[in-house]
Amino acid sequence: MNEEKNRDMISDINYFLKIIKSAKYTLLGINILFLIIGIIISFSYKDEFVSQGKILPEISNKVNNFGQFSNLAALAGVDVGNNSMSEVIRADLYPEVLKSTPFFLDLLKQSFKNKNTNYVKFAEYINSNLLDGKINKKDLELKFPLNKQYLVFNKQTEKSIKELRRRIVCVYDKKSGIITISVKMPDPLIATEVASYSLNYLASYIVKYRTSRLKSDLDYLEERLKNARTKYYSIQSKKATYSDQIPLASLRLQSADLPRERIESEYKISSTFYNSLLQKYEEAKLKLQQETPVIKILEPPFVPNSKNEPLMPIITIFISIIFGLIVSVVFLFLKIKLF
Repeated sequence: MNEEKNRDMISDINYFLKIIKSAKYTLLGINILFLIIGIIISFSYKDEFVSQGKILPEISNKVNNFGQFSNLAALAGVDVGNNSMSEVIRADLYPEVLKSTPFFLDLLKQSFKNKNTNYVKFAEYINSNLLDGKINKKDLELKFPLNKQYLVFNKQTEKSIKELRRRIVCVYDKKSGIITISVKMPDPLIATEVASYSLNYLASYIVKYRTSRLKSDLDYLEERLKNARTKYYSIQSKKATYSDQIPLASLRLQSADLPRERIESEYKISSTFYNSLLQKYEEAKLKLQQETPVIKILEPPFVPNSKNEPLMPIITIFISIIFGLIVSVVFLFLKIKLF
């Protein structure tokens, strides 16, 4: 019984070896084909460099941060006791700023230094190095009319933005509060320049978002204060001129000096209004200073010297060999069934 099983096994092995021998050139061709495909794909890989930068935005409440100035401000008649933080954007939403279309549109307008220290237009660099390098005239045409209510751009810009979304990554660490910005580009210097620009763009956006309303209030108060000061000084001069022309001692009847009373009344109202605006203006300046966030750059972007994915060509060739072997095995099983 055992001898019969052994004979059957030897017969099967011989049969299998016979099939392999008869199809050896086909199997060799399959594996060589996949190897060539893997080599071609590996040569198509471009060198990629990654530059990173890290920032730590201020997210804590700063209600009491102006306590050291409260006594001094009180002497000047300025109230800083109710300078609570204005509503701020959630820190975990900061990365969304660098995923927004307005950011990419702004980025495409910039010029950066390449590894040859020459300035290149970023939009042109993307097309020639990240896309196919060919610009179709139809891709430059706008299919819809421009409108202030929404964004309209051509297909070429859409392709560039899609590619940039993949290459610019912004991550927020909830535990540490650190924001990391990573940029991957074929040129190490451009990767660093784009990372630096993105970092500064985000920091500027945070500051503008936190202070835009207060800055608007301050500008409004400054304009009103300027007008009030002009009016106050004008009435002050008018009052002094009238006093010089008609001294109070020269008048016998108080009722004869109604113009003086009117000027005095205007002067008091103007003075009160001017001083009130001046106080509010100083309060607004202090509050703007208080609520301007501090953005700490923990790690500025640096120019990478090493490629980001040096093993990708080798991995690609290895995977192609594995696929070649799998296809060879499938081919053998199909051939056995046909026999």
